[in-house]
Amino acid sequence: MEALVAYFAAQQLQRERRYRDPLDPLHIDDTELLQKYRFPHNQIISLCEELEPHIGRPTSRSHAIHTHTQVLVTLRFLASGTFQNVIGDVTGMSQASVSRIISQVTDVLYNKARTEIKMPQNPQEIHQIAQAFHRISGFPRVIGGIDGTYIPIKAPSDNEYIYVNHKGYHSLNLQVVGNAQNLITSYTVKYPGSTHDAYIWNNCPLRGRFQDGVYGDMHLLGDSGYPLEPFLLTPYPHPTTRGQERYNRSHKKTRTLIEQTSGVLKSRFRCLHNSGGSLQHEPKKCAKIAAACMLLHNRCVQQRIPAPELLEEEEQEDEEDPDDPAAVAGAGQVVREEIVANFFA
Repeated sequence: MEALVAYFAAQQLQRERRYRDPLDPLHIDDTELLQKYRFPHNQIISLCEELEPHIGRPTSRSHAIHTHTQVLVTLRFLASGTFQNVIGDVTGMSQASVSRIISQVTDVLYNKARTEIKMPQNPQEIHQIAQAFHRISGFPRVIGGIDGTYIPIKAPSDNEYIYVNHKGYHSLNLQVVGNAQNLITSYTVKYPGSTHDAYIWNNCPLRGRFQDGVYGDMHLLGDSGYPLEPFLLTPYPHPTTRGQERYNRSHKKTRTLIEQTSGVLKSRFRCLHNSGGSLQHEPKKCAKIAAACMLLHNRCVQQRIPAPELLEEEEQEDEEDPDDPAAVAGAGQVVREEIVANFFA
């Protein structure tokens, strides 16, 4: 009996030692770090230093889980989308421990995303963004492309049916606005998959800021699922002149950037892509994970970290919402016609 007790005590001590040992990014080469965690070692160290004040605390057993371990566990999950891969990389940690770590770290990243992801704040920034978009295909006064993309989630226990999108699976519908450098500058992530893109736009704070004139005569480019407005320009559903055709070609080429941004985001962080299965959390937690991924995506863009091989992204195929007669006769149509006359005639 004493030998058996000693054996189990030794096994417990070994597990605890493994549990305390960090995954040290200094001992993993950058090729592997980029493949599994999406960041090179210098950026992981910087992220650890940034998050240390928020997550560097002991567990209930008084065994400190190193900040490096928590960050790498979370990045591994976000990059792969599965707990199994994370557990395989962090020997000795239970799935419950991994889940708690991911929850804590994504909460911190989510709070940072709420303040860091933002539209241009001053005339100089607005001008620089508009110039970058103009260089693509000559489209004037653009400060963002807007698009919706589905984030697959498990079937929620409450109001399950409203999360089923028109593709037939449960999801959130993530509204993303991005600039010409593939940075995400605004997002809305609280709506279920069945929600139409136009509804999300009509009820988001960003639309109110455009209505208040915060961005002057600048505008976003959206597909035909969005309403035509002075600050949100859509393509002509049935162009009848060469100017309208040129407008549509330039609109499509310029707006393609936001679709590319969504594709890179999901390829970097496969937990948001249907190839990673679906997020196994309730919708509010899934929304926080999506926001954390967008923050980290922006960090990758800003640090010029190469994107992984792009995964094939299903087209959302938004329901067409052609120009409503009231909109056509209104200010949105006036702005669109003015742009055609001045830049594409």
